Amino acid sequence: MKHLTLLALLASTSLVHAAGTQAVTVSMSEMMFMPMNLSLKAGQKVTITLKNTGKADHEFQLYAKPKVLPKGETAWDAYMEKNSIWLASRDTSLKIAGKAVTGKFIEVALKPGQSATLSFTPARAGTFEMACHEPGHYEGGMKGAVTVK
Repeated sequence: MKHLTLLALLASTSLVHAAGTQAVTVSMSEMMFMPMNLSLKAGQKVTITLKNTGKADHEFQLYAKPKVLPKGETAWDAYMEKNSIWLASRDTSLKIAGKAVTGKFIEVALKPGQSATLSFTPARAGTFEMACHEPGHYEGGMKGAVTVK
């Protein structure tokens, strides 16, 4: 009986661990994310540690990829306010350099050497885009695919 109880306890611990928070680290440098593609689980909390390892300012945005690209910063911002993946999450939190960011945000902007921790629960499955929209970065290829299953 003790063995059955121990096996049941071990099995439940594995399930809790398997259903725990996803942890991902994304480095940003000149015109690239590392890794360039991410895979997340819908309904499971994720914590993304972001690191700007480059020499320029970078930002992290994650959104439903538009069918037609918005023209200009104002149009992109308006699009992000409706399509940022973490806006649909009720448990979104962001810390930049260890300090909590409050209020609604559509990007995580980091100076060289800065890091941030972004946590949220993806609400729906789909293919999304992560990108940097600093001038010339998106056009230079600083974007990647994020698959939520």
